[in-house]
Formats: sequence, structure tokens, C-alpha cells
Amino acid sequence: MAKPVEVVIVDDHQMFADGLAGLISGIGDHYRCTSIASPLTALRMFEEGRRFDLVISDLIMDSINGIAFVKALRARGARMPVLIISGISTAPPVEEALRLGAQGFIPKTASSAMLDEALDTVLAGDIFLPPKLWDIYEHNSRSPAAMRQGADETSVKLSQRQLEVLQLVSEGYSNRRVAGVLQVSENTIKTHVKRIFQILDVNTRAACVRRAQSLGLID
Repeated sequence: MAKPVEVVIVDDHQMFADGLAGLISGIGDHYRCTSIASPLTALRMFEEGRRFDLVISDLIMDSINGIAFVKALRARGARMPVLIISGISTAPPVEEALRLGAQGFIPKTASSAMLDEALDTVLAGDIFLPPKLWDIYEHNSRSPAAMRQGADETSVKLSQRQLEVLQLVSEGYSNRRVAGVLQVSENTIKTHVKRIFQILDVNTRAACVRRAQSLGLID
């Protein structure tokens, strides 16, 4: 029997949250879902020691929005993946959410197949975005200098998957080859590489490798 995956769904529309919990439970009986109507309640639960394997949060909520909720979780040391769900018709703030620690977005109109893919992707440590949002993210992403972070924070900002990507990049692998090795999509690898560039404040792969070596991230 698969190990239970504890999922908390944070959405101030309780009926939607309960419905999503039922849908996820239908995808796999190893998912155990808890639905919470208030992000503030979810934060209190975390502060009291409750732990989850995955957080799914609505983008627009009355008390605090999903972006602020992600930031608050990370400020409290929470490391579990966070998937943002959005029902708005305009493009969501993908770049800001990923920068603050979310693992992806999924629209409320998504099919159960897309939801299944999103769950598998973020639980594996990768980033999930629907195809339409990939192009928006690629177009709007800011330069590395605009997202400079201190070198002393770098080691804690790179996830295990980002370190794996970084190692393969240092060995001269193309995005396509990295995707093949890690068995994910090339778009996922492009996003990882872009985030690594931003964190290390570099523009090229060669500069990325040199910077990573100087910080002791790779040999």
C-alpha cells in the first residue's frame, strides 16, 4: 500500500475545497485531504506542529491572498510544495509566486488528468504550469540582476532538484538531455535553469557553473 500523502486545501469557498478534496481522493486512495476555509487557520495549524506533504491554495481569498500565504508559510520554515489554484481569467502572477516558493499554478477549470499531472509533478519536486502559462512566464520573467539574492542564502534557496539540474548543466548537458535524464518535460528544465540563473545572478551557463563552483554547490 502506498504511503499516505497528506494534502491540505486552503480555499475560502468551502464547497469548492470539499469538492476538490473529493476529486483528489478519487485520483488515488493514498491521498488524504483536509480542506480549510481560512489561510490564517492553516498557518496556525502549521505553527502548532501539523505537517502536510502538499499545500493547495486558492490565489484570491478574503483574509490574505495565495501569494502572501506562500510567503508566510516559507517565513515559518515550511518546506512542503505549494500549488496555487486560480479561477481568475487574467494571467496569474506566476513569476512572483515561484520566486516566493510556490511550485506551480493550476486553473480551477483544469481537468482531472491535468490535476493528476500537477500533483505528481510538484510532489516530485518539479514545477508545474499549464502550457499557456509557460509562454507567459518565459515572456515576463525578469533578468537575474533584478532578482539578486545574497550569496550566503544561495545554498538554502536551491532545491534538491535544482541542484541535480545544476550538476547536469555543469557537465554540459542541454535542457533536452537534462529532461531525459530526470524524466521530466523540457519546459520544466527551462524553468529550473531560469530560476538557478536568477538565484545565482548570472546570464549564461558558463557564468552559472563558475558561480556555483565558487559557492561550493558543485565540484
